[in-house]
Amino acid sequence: MLKRYFDDLAEGEKPDCADVAFTRNDIIEFAWRFDPQAFHTDEDAAKKSAFGGLIASSLHTLAACTRSVVEAQGDIAVLSGIGMHEVKMFNPVRPGDVLGIDARWCELKQSASKPDRGLASIKCKVINQNKELVIAYGYRYLLACRFKI
Repeated sequence: MLKRYFDDLAEGEKPDCADVAFTRNDIIEFAWRFDPQAFHTDEDAAKKSAFGGLIASSLHTLAACTRSVVEAQGDIAVLSGIGMHEVKMFNPVRPGDVLGIDARWCELKQSASKPDRGLASIKCKVINQNKELVIAYGYRYLLACRFKI
């Protein structure tokens, strides 16, 4: 795949993101390393929680979906990540869930002061296999331009 630049992107363009599956072991392993709360690590404690069972950490959900989005972007000329849009959680992710990601490029703006670069956002909505919204978030990037406009 050829490198893509800011000028190659179109408003509303959708990267083809792979689905993300969550297993019991993945959820527990991630949680022990990065978010060791009982409803992520202990099935018995999770059953007694407000969630009624084991759930993935929101950090795990965000990280796993981020990988899918980054892989779908391909070889894009990212100079730097410059921020995130608000992350909103709607429904928990449970063992066996498979998440689909609807990602879209938006807010494309070439820099007036440095025309060799542009700002771009990619906003994501993630749904589970039951068509329930799980998480919505976005990234802001500084991208290199192929051409100065």
